[in-house]
Amino acid sequence: MEFKAKVIQPWEGEIRGELLITGSKISFLGDVDPSTGTVVGADLDIKGQNIRGKILIFSEGRGSTVGSNVLYSLSRSGLAPRLIGTRKAEPITISGAIFGNIPMISMLSEDAFKELRTGDIIRVRIEGGEACLEKVESRNYLKEPFESNQVK
Repeated sequence: MEFKAKVIQPWEGEIRGELLITGSKISFLGDVDPSTGTVVGADLDIKGQNIRGKILIFSEGRGSTVGSNVLYSLSRSGLAPRLIGTRKAEPITISGAIFGNIPMISMLSEDAFKELRTGDIIRVRIEGGEACLEKVESRNYLKEPFESNQVK
């Protein structure tokens, strides 16, 4: 199944990598350890996972404007995700992705959050000005899909 999204921070070619997905909102200031890239937010279902080199998909950003600086710092330290995808784009995550030169997509459908699982191998490309995301391999680390009532 292929999912379409809006391109926020474009890239060249195809991005392929392991997926880390949550239906929750993420703050890069407080929910991600800037020295390791590990998710530390106590209320996040992906706590303990590392974002480095992953395709990171989450509902939307939350919290302090300093979060964009943290995302930039993660990029400079080689700890940033390979691509960021969100259901809803907001200025903190957008500016961090742009300053950190991290590819970003948004406006992912609810179906993407229901069908995709942490550990899946994902391919993302730009086609006709739109991002196209598809699962190329299942390595489901989570047994149950996200329910829409889990979105925080």
